[in-house]
Amino acid sequence: MAAPARYLEHVERLSDAIARGDLASGTRLPPQRAYADAHGLAVSTVTRIYAELARRGLAVGEVGRGTYARSPAVGAAAAFAQWSPAPGALGGVDLAFNYPVLQEQTEAFRQALRETAAAGDLSALLAHAPHDGHPHDRRAAAQWLSRRDGVALSPDALVVCAGGQHALDVLQLALCRAGEPVAVESLTYPGWKALAALRDVPLVAVPMTPGGMDPAALDMACRAHAGRLRIVYTMPTLHNPLGCVMPLAQRAALVEVARHHDLLLIEDSAYGFLVDDAPPPLRQLAPERTFEVCSLSKPGAPGLRVAYLLAPPDLLPRVHAAMRASVWSAAPLMVQLASRWLADGTLDLWIARKRSLARRRQAIAQACLAGLDSTGHDGSFHRLLPVPATLRCDDAVAALHARGIAVTPVDAFVAPGQSAPSAIRVALGSPGSDEALQAALRQVADVMRAARRQ
Repeated sequence: MAAPARYLEHVERLSDAIARGDLASGTRLPPQRAYADAHGLAVSTVTRIYAELARRGLAVGEVGRGTYARSPAVGAAAAFAQWSPAPGALGGVDLAFNYPVLQEQTEAFRQALRETAAAGDLSALLAHAPHDGHPHDRRAAAQWLSRRDGVALSPDALVVCAGGQHALDVLQLALCRAGEPVAVESLTYPGWKALAALRDVPLVAVPMTPGGMDPAALDMACRAHAGRLRIVYTMPTLHNPLGCVMPLAQRAALVEVARHHDLLLIEDSAYGFLVDDAPPPLRQLAPERTFEVCSLSKPGAPGLRVAYLLAPPDLLPRVHAAMRASVWSAAPLMVQLASRWLADGTLDLWIARKRSLARRRQAIAQACLAGLDSTGHDGSFHRLLPVPATLRCDDAVAALHARGIAVTPVDAFVAPGQSAPSAIRVALGSPGSDEALQAALRQVADVMRAARRQ
């Protein structure tokens, strides 16, 4: 085996070449045996070199095809990290992340700040808030969620978090243990994957039906893990990235499996607000074992960093302990603004307009991507677009990046151990106008159609 210094020397040399573009994204690296022979290394050392490049996001191994270089931009896209598109004819268009902020929201924010500054004791906003949120903020959230669901909710059943990702972090801190598996859909949220990887929490991929997680497959996974599987993370309402909505009968079957195996359910409702006729949340079907994360990043604005975490009463003490151990509390100013918009109907107005915006942008996307077999929910802010067999998914991402367009490869969502379908997620919520979205989607379609003609 090569000395550590020599091993790292190869890693750094290849990393620099990829970062500079000397090894272009999509370049196939030499087979491990060939690289070993050329440099006088053991094959096991080359395996370590390529694995370290993959860990850094600078290479990807594909079964039966080899290892390919990944530019930092493409690696960031695969890791679901924000990155700036290269300057192009469109000036850079973000089709990777969904931040649907309405034009009117900026003025509403400005007016709310003026009124907040003119009234009350601002010093209270500079003080520590209770870790679960001020009682009046929890009341505002509970009243809004009660109206949403048509079922009364106690303010004591929720805590106020600093955004949806913080709520997921709190749940992992409160419930998960290193080495103990957690069940997820075969395509799952990258933010949950990232938290689990940092905590050494293995994820068990559960196959999906067209409606979402397959209850029968979850039952089999529980039996295969002989009682070690205790937690399920799922997105039953407007799944990201597939856009499916789990039917009520399938939700009931999922709850039945959860009760049979004594599972805890974590329901991520990030995009659920876009579906006005969704079945009841899992929390209503199994309140004794279900946590729900209701983030305001999509219905409100991502800069709010406010989410509501609903928990079964018996497990609230662990959630409170995790809150105190993390960021303690959400920013009081942002929570106060959120409570104001919940109470006066502003958020409901934004939701209605964002539902309309999502439907309009889906129509634009379906027209621009016609004939390319894209799929998605008619009320969602994203579509899945398969990449033709003649084009590697990474190469499609790189080609669009060169045109100034950011997209996300579906392997960002793939649960560990699963094969990624060759597809990209196209997000529709961030472009500032329908015209900018349409122009970007035409570029996406142009890349895909050119690949189909090869």
